[in-house]
Amino acid sequence: PRLRLERMFKDHHGLVWRMLRRMGLSADQASDLTQQAYLVAVERLPDIRAGSERAFLVGTALRLAHSARRRARRMRLDDDMDVHPGRELHPERLGEDRAAIRLLDRVLAGLPPPLVTVFVLFELEGLSSPEIAQTLDIPGGTVASRLRRARLAFRTRAARLERSLSQEGHRR
Repeated sequence: PRLRLERMFKDHHGLVWRMLRRMGLSADQASDLTQQAYLVAVERLPDIRAGSERAFLVGTALRLAHSARRRARRMRLDDDMDVHPGRELHPERLGEDRAAIRLLDRVLAGLPPPLVTVFVLFELEGLSSPEIAQTLDIPGGTVASRLRRARLAFRTRAARLERSLSQEGHRR
């Protein structure tokens, strides 16, 4: 069991944490809920089907985030944004990366949570539609529908935000 948990942590910790961040949680909240998801996994390890570890962890983390959001009743975004791990960081790009992530979070914050979840899992984390369906325990057609709606809403909101920022820049 210990080796399986270590493998789960190594393979999926970053994904779970980033998913929670994209859901609008602060870095500290994402860390706490990621840890809670792994504590649940420890308790339920015998019940987790081999090959479904990622689905279990992401699904558990999303349920924990939903509960936390209900308790908090409002989302808070921090300036201290994450940068995708595994990429070599260059000081000149770090500011650009953080600015891009802040904009991404602003766009995602205006979308309904079910659309954000599917969008982030597919577009940012690279899960396939069948993997998302399994993770969220929803039909594949629902995944496709939410992804289509999420992409449209994302483009619309991003364009609106871009216009707004452009207008602010012209006023200065």
